[in-house]
Amino acid sequence: MRKVRTLRGQITAVGGKADKQLILNDQLINRGLRVTGFFVWPSIASATQDQNITAILSYAQLGSANVEMDAGDNTQLGWAFQMQTGAIPSGGVPDPGRSPGSSGYFNQLIDPDHIINRDLFIALRSSNDRTYNYMVVCELMELTDNEAIITIIKENSQSIE
Repeated sequence: MRKVRTLRGQITAVGGKADKQLILNDQLINRGLRVTGFFVWPSIASATQDQNITAILSYAQLGSANVEMDAGDNTQLGWAFQMQTGAIPSGGVPDPGRSPGSSGYFNQLIDPDHIINRDLFIALRSSNDRTYNYMVVCELMELTDNEAIITIIKENSQSIE
């Protein structure tokens, strides 16, 4: 039977950035989590303000650097973003006739080949200054000793073929 865990809470962007540790290393290397969903949304939806969210799930804290979404960075395993400029019509659905720069969308990308068994961080970059909700949906995995070692090596940004 599949066991699902959710990690959810809030994170506040200041100066377009925020960092938060979601999982602490519990020293149980034979238990891991596979991320199956990653969602970020503003705590207050506004029909009159621009809404730009860029969120990154990673094994390591991104720090104060201007780190971008980078699929080549082995420490990053999930990305969520929303770009919306201009007001949303009163019905809440953007008009298909509006220009691409003014329509809103949300997208999530998750690397299905990464398992977390130590630390997990969420970071916001280039996001509007406000509070956001997040939800990370995970599937609980039991790992053999060999799988656990490979997962730890991947977490340390070393490539395994």
